[in-house]
Amino acid sequence: MNDDRQMNSIDEILASIRDSISEATFAFERGGDAAWRIQGAFVRLRILLEAAGLPKALEAVEKMEATARDKWDAAEPDDEAGGEPFLLWGGKLYQYVSALDATLGQQKATTVTKDVVQILRATQYSITDRNCFQSPPANEAEVHARVEAVLRCIFPDLLHKPPIAKQIKNFQPDTGLPSIGTLIEYKFVADQGEEKRIADEVLADTRGYISKEWKNYIYVIYETKRIKPESQWRQLLHDSGVKPNTEIIVISGEEPNRPVEAKIGARAAR
Repeated sequence: MNDDRQMNSIDEILASIRDSISEATFAFERGGDAAWRIQGAFVRLRILLEAAGLPKALEAVEKMEATARDKWDAAEPDDEAGGEPFLLWGGKLYQYVSALDATLGQQKATTVTKDVVQILRATQYSITDRNCFQSPPANEAEVHARVEAVLRCIFPDLLHKPPIAKQIKNFQPDTGLPSIGTLIEYKFVADQGEEKRIADEVLADTRGYISKEWKNYIYVIYETKRIKPESQWRQLLHDSGVKPNTEIIVISGEEPNRPVEAKIGARAAR
């Protein structure tokens, strides 16, 4: 399995398994049917291991699958996340996917976090564009959906609400970019005073980072109007001793001030 065509097919299979796990986790969290998605992930993983000539790993997965058949959507409480249940087989499958990606996946051109931050800043114009949307984002979910739509064009391996083999305490990430080991979380601020609650949430998240798969963390603060400058958010992280692998940026739904000439032209048109 050394030519580019075969290596690409491995990446595609791994991506499809990740998608199945992500969809299963999404369904599980909302009380839907996660079982058939987990079954599909097991099938694709077995086929990949057999094609890759990894009999020991295949045997281990087959044994795990035999146990999973008793309850495909089995859940276990995560003590580090306050006892919240997580999808057992999704987490175990993801460990295999991560290991296979590291050993068999095609070498990827790594994009540094700084570039991702620049892309996220640029999304401000897309997600508030009135030619595309009737109005600016009204809540955190809309910010999440619109930013992901942009990111997916650049990162085809993007994961929505990515599953984590071992939950990160107090932190359920919104977006995962596996190719660069980056998690993104979105926060929505509409009124003065809400920034204190957001600050508490961010700091609680940063104190619970425990993950081998994810190396970088980015917070995107969306303001409906100018509330707190990015420099103050960055100072908060610095003063709180947060590691430098965590970035925070602010984007705003408030239109920038128009040039004086534009204002004069608008008045003249009245």
